[in-house]
Amino acid sequence: MPINLFNNPLSSIKLGVDDILKGYIGNSQIFPNNTEITAAAFTNANIANTGGNTPYVVSGEVGASFTLTGGVGATTPSGTQVISTSPTTYQIAIADQSTTCGAALRYPQVLITPQGNTVLASGLSNTDTIIQAAGPVIVPNNVGLTISATNTARNTVNVGGQLYWAPGSAWSVNVSYTVGAGGNTGISRMTINGFNATMGSGFNPNGVGWTNTVSGTQPSPGAYWNNPDNLGGSLGSGSYNGTSFTIPSGASPMASVSFSVSLSNAGCNVASPSSAGTGSLYP
Repeated sequence: MPINLFNNPLSSIKLGVDDILKGYIGNSQIFPNNTEITAAAFTNANIANTGGNTPYVVSGEVGASFTLTGGVGATTPSGTQVISTSPTTYQIAIADQSTTCGAALRYPQVLITPQGNTVLASGLSNTDTIIQAAGPVIVPNNVGLTISATNTARNTVNVGGQLYWAPGSAWSVNVSYTVGAGGNTGISRMTINGFNATMGSGFNPNGVGWTNTVSGTQPSPGAYWNNPDNLGGSLGSGSYNGTSFTIPSGASPMASVSFSVSLSNAGCNVASPSSAGTGSLYP
């Protein structure tokens, strides 16, 4: 417990004519009343966007106590810290932002808060920051993307006075894409979708799969029209020509159908536009 004279802490104690610099009971300092933190800062000025542990050093009088609070991606040791040797190094964990597209340069920080009778030295800031490098930039990829559908087999049925598409109806779907000013290396997949507006579902209305055939140029869609193609992170100008979609036997009549194409991005590359559609096609 600190030594006070009435309500005021003693400013000095003498033993004879000599000043007593410090007084202890056991391991606890009781004079002077305050213990001082003289320095608290990151060792390094910068850290990579991958983050990791980085040293933070606190100097001061033995017995000084404090807490550390991290912010802006910094995580500190928890609980009250007590200086047993000076200086003492603490490892501060800085979060990884190397996979966060467009993450800006940031300043992880540590706030030091004295506890009990501990004080910060005059002029010492309670906050220190480290500069963390920005994450990967977003790269726009301007891709001319169009889709069209031509009805190649027309089967209809009258439902309540309205014509519906019937099984056997088929469409030839053409998709084209050109590479614009942004390049195209960021596109990883292309998916061609067909939708049944009546059922509000995708390629498998009533549990019966659509069928398609491919007579186009690379890349080919594979066995099912909803099966995306892995383009290996690079897409050149080209097309899917004449991809055929047929309403299979057993499917319910459909008031309309529509077709769309979508592109998936790779890494921090962003295709624009990323999708195109035909709109609803009625009998």
